Amino acid sequence: MLGIFEKYYNLYSWFPRMEKTTFDVSLVHFLLMFGYKLFSLYYPLFLISIGFSILNIGSIYLLTYSVIAISSVIINFYIHRFNPSKIAALGIFGYGIFALLMIISHNLMVFYIAQIILGFSAAAWLVSLKLILMKAKTQSKNRSFGWFYSMPHYAAAVAPAIGGLIIWKFGFIGVFTLSVLIQFANAFYAYKKLNGKSHCWLHSPDRAVEPIAQKGSTLTHPLPLSRGDSPQWSQRIRKNYSEILKIIRSDKAFISILISLFFVLILGGIYRAFFILFLKDMSFSQEEIIKFIILASVAYFPLSVLVIKIIEKLKSRKIISGGILVEGTATIVFGIFANIMNLFGLFMIMIIDSLGALALGSGKSALLSKKLKNYKEEASTIDTVLTTLGPAIGAFVGGIAISYIGFGNTFLFAGIIVFVMGIASYSFKLNGH
Repeated sequence: MLGIFEKYYNLYSWFPRMEKTTFDVSLVHFLLMFGYKLFSLYYPLFLISIGFSILNIGSIYLLTYSVIAISSVIINFYIHRFNPSKIAALGIFGYGIFALLMIISHNLMVFYIAQIILGFSAAAWLVSLKLILMKAKTQSKNRSFGWFYSMPHYAAAVAPAIGGLIIWKFGFIGVFTLSVLIQFANAFYAYKKLNGKSHCWLHSPDRAVEPIAQKGSTLTHPLPLSRGDSPQWSQRIRKNYSEILKIIRSDKAFISILISLFFVLILGGIYRAFFILFLKDMSFSQEEIIKFIILASVAYFPLSVLVIKIIEKLKSRKIISGGILVEGTATIVFGIFANIMNLFGLFMIMIIDSLGALALGSGKSALLSKKLKNYKEEASTIDTVLTTLGPAIGAFVGGIAISYIGFGNTFLFAGIIVFVMGIASYSFKLNGH
């Protein structure tokens, strides 16, 4: 009996550690993605079915991701003044509002308003949850963000199957209704669970950063400010970005990493926006696509744990460069053999791409957290802008390219560009990171 206990204890102790804050933030992210992925897999197919072209779909993704990027800058202002858990909860609640609008109206104007709400909501929870992780005292930021970025894939292991079953039984109204309930409940849970882990700092142009702590709690609150104080806050934030710009300009290696990251995120926009449509174009049925996504997500879990175990001991720069090379190579292979690749080959490409994206995302967020350690509100905002603006451009450009040169050539050329950027990023040294 003792031997069995020791065996399972050794297996548990081998798993990458999840600090309490990392666990809570990751769980909120999982529930959010579970509610969203109930229908998101079928969303491009849904748009095609109601008359949107591939070019139109690229434009819709451009709209949504552009709203996220612009809203992130707005959220940056309020993240200094309000508890991040409140802003995260607001963003999750907005996902519920989006699903609700999909139920009550199919008017084109309402559809585009819903996309804008979705973009603003995504900016709110992305900036806030990343900020909480950046400020949390963890042994390894790479590991913490590795868990965070794995949650969408874990959600994808079960949510599409449940969503597909509900759509089959009750139509899209059924799956949107369940999504509304999950997001509203998760918004309440996020606020209650993350409230004591969020840190809002009072930034005053006239004095040093000063935490205002609530008695008996680690939570800090900003002092109430009058309407006339807003210009001071704006000046402070502009000053922060001015200092960040100096940091970036003084480090050529950091600039190279950011440029490489941006190119690979553009590739991600092409891949994630149109991969499902590519499978449909290859005459795979909806049932086969669902099975494919679920199987890939299930296989992803043990491999992602292994990757998190590896990256927690590496420097962020090496993780990013490795992730770029992996994604670039996978996309080149995909582009070359797209028209003749069988389901097993596509399965392997998807797994490799997902693991590369995991390494890339965790390394990116950890690097920004360390490099801009005195400006973490701005670091989480820059991280979110990079994560969304790149895919926005990728989805739009990808829609145009696929319309003219097809799926295979589009992925091939994009993969070559990213692979070259990955090699270039290896030629620079980023001290201390």
